[in-house]
Amino acid sequence: MKVIHNLTMIVSHIIMMCFASATYATKLTVVTEHLAPFQIVNANSITGFSTEIVKATLDESGFEYSIEAYPWSLSFNRAKHEKNICVYSLARIPDRESLFQWIGHITTSTISFYSLKNNPIIISDLNDAKKHKIAVIKDDVTHHYLLSKGFVEGQNLYVMSNYDALLQLLEVPSRHIDLIIINDDLINSRVKNNEEAAKYLNVHMLEELTLDFYLACSLDTDKSIVSKLISIMEKQEKIGLYLTIRNKWKRKMVNVI
Repeated sequence: MKVIHNLTMIVSHIIMMCFASATYATKLTVVTEHLAPFQIVNANSITGFSTEIVKATLDESGFEYSIEAYPWSLSFNRAKHEKNICVYSLARIPDRESLFQWIGHITTSTISFYSLKNNPIIISDLNDAKKHKIAVIKDDVTHHYLLSKGFVEGQNLYVMSNYDALLQLLEVPSRHIDLIIINDDLINSRVKNNEEAAKYLNVHMLEELTLDFYLACSLDTDKSIVSKLISIMEKQEKIGLYLTIRNKWKRKMVNVI
């Protein structure tokens, strides 16, 4: 009986070691977009406020990983459908709750409607906004939010693939775009000097779209990976590591909460 018991223990140990080895051998792909100052994509690197938090989490996990940047719609849809893939900075809203495994909170930030300062559009609520043509980023939270509120693509809602094109739309008379919706810190990061910044006017902040940005993983990501990442983020938040990162970046940002 003792021999059988020892053999059982050895087999169990081998199985556990194999499982642990398979888990650590798993390579995570982490996708994002250029969304300065949250994610700053350069020729040879991806940096930024959110990236520092995500890297701190992944580095402690021991998992092999890569961070890749794409237009947001591609990153969003890869993270919805592929195995062992994570995404940041993903706004956590009710419509997305069941689409991902949510790892941890990165930061909270605000979003507003902007017009050109020399062509101010006065709105007080979403019903006012429906009277105008508004541009958003495809599959961004603002895109999904306005669709849920009754905006119609091709009528009063137009989608773009990147933020540079979004800002430029306001200055193309033939497109007749009145407003864009954009993160307040993003527009301040995109506009490089006071002269450029003076062209844009914040006409209405969407309080309902004060966003909680998260790191999240696909539903097909291994549960053991998800559990470990959640545990690490909880620990690093508790010991104040993320607060240190936030405080460092807060000096460069206007509406991070």
